[in-house]
Amino acid sequence: MRDQIKKPEGVDSLRRQLMMGAAASAMLPWASTAQAATELEGVELDDSVTVNGQKLILNGAAVRKRGYFKADVTALYLPKKTSNPDAIYKLDGVRRIQLNILREFTSSTISRIFLADFKQSATDDEFKRLIGPIGQIGSAYANVKKVSKGDVVNLDWIPGTGWTATHNGKLLTMDGGGSAIKDELAYQIYLRMYIGQGAPEELRNGLLGIKS
Repeated sequence: MRDQIKKPEGVDSLRRQLMMGAAASAMLPWASTAQAATELEGVELDDSVTVNGQKLILNGAAVRKRGYFKADVTALYLPKKTSNPDAIYKLDGVRRIQLNILREFTSSTISRIFLADFKQSATDDEFKRLIGPIGQIGSAYANVKKVSKGDVVNLDWIPGTGWTATHNGKLLTMDGGGSAIKDELAYQIYLRMYIGQGAPEELRNGLLGIKS
């Protein structure tokens, strides 16, 4: 009987390792893409965040402009993705608008821009009704002397708490020490500034995840 040729010890084990390594390498690009953050204007946006213990996912993002200037990279985070603005307004849950600042603004400029955009997005009756909350928002902005490139401002609606804002992780307070605006209508109108019919189309579509 012809002697059987014996394979060197460990060859089968090495071959299995190589095959497993090749399979893993083939999967890596897919895995990396699934976990990678979204990047816009050099700003990396997390695909998900946790707000008040609830996981939110990135619904969409876009560059917000003021005239010829790029003001910030705006991101919208929701419990689940949707391209329907009405569904976002009616959502009974946490919502976040994140502003990743691209240029410097003083508090007076921020307040002026906010007031003009808010008034444009509200009806006359809504604006009159919200004079109190608008004043609270103004006082919170006044406590921020300026924002600079690289700063992050988060504006969250949290059921049971209200509308809160943070600047680089620091909670903004209003005159009198409060940190939350209870009126949900004020936040709804704030959302309209970004995803309403009067919002710039590029900004609106980006936040709603609608490709042009």
